[in-house]
Amino acid sequence: MGRYIITIVWSVIYMLIIGFIAGPLVQSASFSGADLKNCLVVGVIFGILFAAIIATITAHSHKDNSKYSNLK
Repeated sequence: MGRYIITIVWSVIYMLIIGFIAGPLVQSASFSGADLKNCLVVGVIFGILFAAIIATITAHSHKDNSKYSNLK
């Protein structure tokens, strides 16, 4: 469970940084509240996806006796 929480937190942080940088590139007036909500939602979605996908990929690439090597 901790892996999911840490991945979601870092995804949200990265999405906020990307939104802050991309705002002026698309000539947005500022980094407003609506942009903040969109960045948070996208960050949480990508965080959950990455946490699930990365565990599955590493389980198939490295076989050991851990509980993650049984994922299929």
